[in-house]
Amino acid sequence: MLSLVLCALISAGVPVGAAAQPAPATSAADAVSRDPWFRVFLLDGQIVSTLGEFTRVDDVVVLQVPLGVPDAGGVAHARTITLAASSVDWARTDAYREAVRRTQFEAAGGARAYAAFTEEVAATLRDVALIPDALERIRRLEAARLRLAQWPAAHHGHRAADVAQTLSVVDDLLNGMRAAAGQQAFSLALTTAPAAPTAPAPASLLPPPTLQDMITQALGLAPRVTDATERLQLLQSAEALLASAPAVDRRWARTTGRQIRRQIRDEASVTRRYERLRAWMLEKTSRLLARADVRGLMQVREDVLARDARLRSQRPADVASLLATLDLRLDTARRQRLLLERWHERRPALDAYATTVTPFLSPTASLSQALEEIKALSGPDPDVLARAERLLGEARADATRSVPEEARGTQQLWLSAQQLATRAVLTRRSAVRSGDLQQAWDASAAAAGALMLLQQLRTDVPALLRPPSLPGSTGS
Repeated sequence: MLSLVLCALISAGVPVGAAAQPAPATSAADAVSRDPWFRVFLLDGQIVSTLGEFTRVDDVVVLQVPLGVPDAGGVAHARTITLAASSVDWARTDAYREAVRRTQFEAAGGARAYAAFTEEVAATLRDVALIPDALERIRRLEAARLRLAQWPAAHHGHRAADVAQTLSVVDDLLNGMRAAAGQQAFSLALTTAPAAPTAPAPASLLPPPTLQDMITQALGLAPRVTDATERLQLLQSAEALLASAPAVDRRWARTTGRQIRRQIRDEASVTRRYERLRAWMLEKTSRLLARADVRGLMQVREDVLARDARLRSQRPADVASLLATLDLRLDTARRQRLLLERWHERRPALDAYATTVTPFLSPTASLSQALEEIKALSGPDPDVLARAERLLGEARADATRSVPEEARGTQQLWLSAQQLATRAVLTRRSAVRSGDLQQAWDASAAAAGALMLLQQLRTDVPALLRPPSLPGSTGS
């Protein structure tokens, strides 16, 4: 029975096998095969020629716009720019891209690929005709029909109309075969032909842009480019192309040149204004941050927004960077303000601690003088040694007092100094009683360690009385 399928397809005038011949190449196909010009359609009506396909990333579109004829190697000069995705007419843009892809596919041998595919389908149909089981024939024909239906979507809509006509004949045959086999329920998925692609025909593709088109396009695109650096580079490239472009209308060239130069001057002027805004903001916030002036920094943020508004918000990326820096400094100032307030609250306890410890630290105090003598093995006199012992006893008594949390590290250092000083004094006294020089040297080593710690304490204790400063600053 399935031998009738081939006859039905042939009688319907539908190419089924190798009889399908490649379609004659069109001028549009030739143009696309030589130069893959895509187009991006903007909502305001502007059509942007792009070299190669564009890339959409989140809310922006990255594309390459041509700015010169291809060189000897066939490589065209281009400039990468970024546009807002919301400015693009995506329905027209995607349809045109699909049309270009289809034309390129056809120029690269799409007709041959279609002929090979239909020959494969025809061979499948011939094989199906030899299957004796009616249900197996239906299953195999349905599988072949499904492959045929999927082919246009996988090949940019190539020969979609031919495939739709073939599917219609196959569906009629399948329905007849199902009825003959006693099947009452038919699958809608297999009896409904796929919708033909809506992309424009290859003949509707636009021709490659001329040098004048490229320059005009760059001039019109510049205000829409989101990045200021890209915008300036695009204008400068257009100016250079205009200066070197041969055989363009001189009056048009003069008018366009003035427009490009005016836009470049405007861009440079705006850039200088935003650079001044940045310099002012950084200098102002540095001084406010040093004082942990939170309210002042909040006011600077309002001032930056106000100045940006007066500049018509022409540099959103620059202002976003400024605000991010300002917010970091504001957060740092808030932390610093909290530390300052805590320090002021704790200042009385820190003063009391410093008042207790400082008298023992002076280089002219009896304790330091005695330790110097012990270190040098030159004394001290018995009365100086006795005074040193008394001072250490007072220090040990003071150690039982409450120590502020901020001074705990300093207190540990002070206790270590006391222990070394006590060892030095007691070992020296033992050496005096025994006349043992080695004991005197042991006392000298302990005294040297105690003196080193006392020197560190002369720095650490006054530091407790200074307000906390920002990292990298010297404080006040």
